[in-house]
Amino acid sequence: MNNAIRAGALAVLGIISMSHAAAQQSESPQVTQSVTVANYKKASPWFLAESQHFVVYADTKREAATELLNNLERLDFLLRSYTKPYRKANSSEQKLTLYYQDRVEGLSGIDAALPADAIGLYSSCAAGVQGFGFHLGETADNEGLSYIFEAYTRHFIYRHTDIRAPAAFIDGFAQYFASVRFTDAQMIVGKTPPTIAQYLDFLDEGHRYSLDYTDVLANQIATAKNYAGDAGVRLEFAAKSWLLMHYMLASEDNRGRLSKYLNSVYQGKDAVPAFEGAFDLKASQLGTEMWRYRRTSVKVLTVDVPYLPAATVNFTALPEAASDFIMLDAAVKACPGKAAGEALLGKIAGEAGKFPKNEFGHMTLSRARIAFGDPKQALPWLTQAIAKNAGNFDAVYLSGLAHLRLAEQNNGAATPAYLQAAQQQLLNARELNPESADAAYAYFRAEVLARSELSDTALEGALTAWQSAREVGVFARSAALAHAYLGNTSQAKILLKTLALNTLDPKTATWATTWQQKLAAGPSRDDILAEMRTQQAGPAFKEWTIDTNSVMATVRYNAGLDAAQNYLFNQSVNTGSPEKVLMSVPTKR
Repeated sequence: MNNAIRAGALAVLGIISMSHAAAQQSESPQVTQSVTVANYKKASPWFLAESQHFVVYADTKREAATELLNNLERLDFLLRSYTKPYRKANSSEQKLTLYYQDRVEGLSGIDAALPADAIGLYSSCAAGVQGFGFHLGETADNEGLSYIFEAYTRHFIYRHTDIRAPAAFIDGFAQYFASVRFTDAQMIVGKTPPTIAQYLDFLDEGHRYSLDYTDVLANQIATAKNYAGDAGVRLEFAAKSWLLMHYMLASEDNRGRLSKYLNSVYQGKDAVPAFEGAFDLKASQLGTEMWRYRRTSVKVLTVDVPYLPAATVNFTALPEAASDFIMLDAAVKACPGKAAGEALLGKIAGEAGKFPKNEFGHMTLSRARIAFGDPKQALPWLTQAIAKNAGNFDAVYLSGLAHLRLAEQNNGAATPAYLQAAQQQLLNARELNPESADAAYAYFRAEVLARSELSDTALEGALTAWQSAREVGVFARSAALAHAYLGNTSQAKILLKTLALNTLDPKTATWATTWQQKLAAGPSRDDILAEMRTQQAGPAFKEWTIDTNSVMATVRYNAGLDAAQNYLFNQSVNTGSPEKVLMSVPTKR
């Protein structure tokens, strides 16, 4: 990453040179569609839509799903250009699974502890990486698309780069691309997102602020106070991070300084001195500098790109009985905790009992039994499904996973047989779907438990899982240990440093710091293998997207109450008549 960071000055805004090359193309590509129609007596309102980089389960109109995929493919193309110096090459890339709903609901079924005003989520764990968004219909600023772009940009950083700090860069980058818009031959970049503009205007009106720019750079938000509580603090953090990002991308000189800044943070320097050293600007001066920059220098860039990519979309109909299980299956893959998982299993078992011939439902039930119940109960149905179709990847993978779970739960005479069956089925699953990170990691786990000397196939599985889903902490930990086991000390060091910088996963960061020291001491292969055997899949990494329009409304409402309270209090104090002193004041909601 060190060389990549230094190269950033040359390519952070690589879209400009890209557009020149694209100008040689004569025509813009058009969205193409194909439809796979199954012989269902009654189809589900849900359908499957697949493009070059995404698999989407949706219950919207097909036109809305097509528009979503076309916009996401173009955003993905743009992000790959902007992040080229930092992006990691991957020979095989697993498509990202998304759920796109016509109504703002369903997230509580994925995580009952969701934040207030949640409007989107990316969940990443060993069982799956998936995103959730909503079609909000047509609005003046296409608000729904902004939330989806914000969420995907943030996730893109975690999925395709090793950048884990500073937080202001990641959030500012996400906000910067939330407002990108595309036509067939142009893109508009740098526009202020409406809620960001409203909040910055709100501060300019003289209302109290929650964070200065030193707090933003250092991600010091835990004790900050705001009219809208924690959500308001995060909105202010997002607004100031966006303005910083716009400033850092505004000129070739600033883009070069941005690369120096990121490199300094990666090398272990605190974000505030790293920024000050890169930009020759004191953090204490940033309030004035950013106010001036916003007033005089924020520009919106319209870039001609005659050859923007277009989505190639394939639609697949789903049976009506699948409707009840699509979000339940997603909830299982979101790796809920033990109590929530067991409750989810009970719900799925009850629903599956109503549809004894529903393959989707029983596949979901099998997945839930393996994760939260008795894996043995999943095997009879999975065995039948494989006998019916040996190419059924999900059935083969889950059969292997069930045997692996049984081996992990038992230390008796049956354990070797469970591990042997797990390895065989998971190897078959990998042959059926070489891009599956889940199957690659599970095969690696099976061999770690079964052997005292790991094969190249198992180690390659650990690396493949991580390369396909860098955002999953357990994959990254296993890849770091696999590199150490292979003697690739430099690669192991890079991975451990990335993990140590990830403040969003403090448990893994602490582990990585410890293993940086162990790696320096030169651990034996037996030491590394022993650590591999202790590696258990942790909880999902959750990236929430918040309805900032709602938060901004709360900010203004409570600021109004605050102003009214102060006015009435001052009036009561200045009456000169004690009996006229107010006995109560308005209460903030």
